[in-house]
Amino acid sequence: MSTMPVLDFIVFYVSDLEESFTYFTETLGFKPTAEQSGPNFRYLKGNEERIGFGLNLVDENTPPAGTVELYFDTKNIGELHTALTARGAGTTPIIQMPFGSIFNVNTPDKHALVMLQSPTH
Repeated sequence: MSTMPVLDFIVFYVSDLEESFTYFTETLGFKPTAEQSGPNFRYLKGNEERIGFGLNLVDENTPPAGTVELYFDTKNIGELHTALTARGAGTTPIIQMPFGSIFNVNTPDKHALVMLQSPTH
């Protein structure tokens, strides 16, 4: 594996999107990014330039409320997938999403790690 992936994005799964959005923006002071938000998702920024995060409303196709997913960006998702699979990391197949190609890594404690290659790479 030539390059370790870089932490890029964090998703918090929430049961009440508006309540969580209000808490993160008004109480904690994070800034919303409307152009990257949607009906079930709010994109937020703090003071860091590199790592973004979002709030995702739970439904029957998402993990339960309270789940946190960590997205790691890579320039070559196929190479990373092959290397981690060979090491027995418990990888899922690579799938194409609107924001890029992803696969999950199933850690022993069920932490939600997502490897991502965005279309810009």
